[in-house]
Amino acid sequence: MAKSNQVETISNTIREQILAGAFKPYNVLPTRRALAEQFHTTPDTIAKVIALLQSEGLVSQSGRTVRVNVPRERITTDETFRDYMKAQGIDVVVEHLGTPGVIPMTPELAKAFNMPVGTPVVERGRREIVNGVPYRYSKKYYLASLVDEESLRQIRQDKAFNVRDVIKGQRPLARMHEELIARAITTKEEMSILNAAKGTPVLQLTRINYADDNSVLWVSQVVFIGAYFVKTYDYKPGEEPISEPIM
Repeated sequence: MAKSNQVETISNTIREQILAGAFKPYNVLPTRRALAEQFHTTPDTIAKVIALLQSEGLVSQSGRTVRVNVPRERITTDETFRDYMKAQGIDVVVEHLGTPGVIPMTPELAKAFNMPVGTPVVERGRREIVNGVPYRYSKKYYLASLVDEESLRQIRQDKAFNVRDVIKGQRPLARMHEELIARAITTKEEMSILNAAKGTPVLQLTRINYADDNSVLWVSQVVFIGAYFVKTYDYKPGEEPISEPIM
């Protein structure tokens, strides 16, 4: 059998075993040598298999240990993630990605807000971890003029503090615009945040939140490990979500 076919065949077998929960309760793969003996191949071939599974987000490697990352089930990409996991009896650990604070708008943010570059916004970055495995991270940007010093203090102290309620108390939320794209991890920063290999498939959801005068109140960007989430829609005939090609 050609080595490329062998890698594909072994990957398919281990992938099926992972999805069937064969490596519970410890969710650790056997050593490369043990897998090589099991599949009558070489450790180098097994290394290619592991690299492929890692690129799919199914496993992560720390030293010589290869851990299975598959969750109990695929979950929705909406804002109720922590509540959803809690209902399954699963705790979610939230970590700040740096200290929340006021920054000037970048050209990309200025375009989303339709405001001048350099306009102050409050940046808040967080990642959410389940059983030691990062599932997703978010970066949210709120108009600094709508976040007072006391609210900023609470954002820094309380990882679950709801900034949206503070803003909606001043400027009611009228509508939201979402863009969902499928892509791969390409940067070292993102590899570190999600503890995933370069090329791992992710979903990126950008949500722009508007007031009734069509001004933007805040912008959020959430990046999900693709293997863990499914985006669902419910709609009436004639109200289907619009899909547009990226030009």
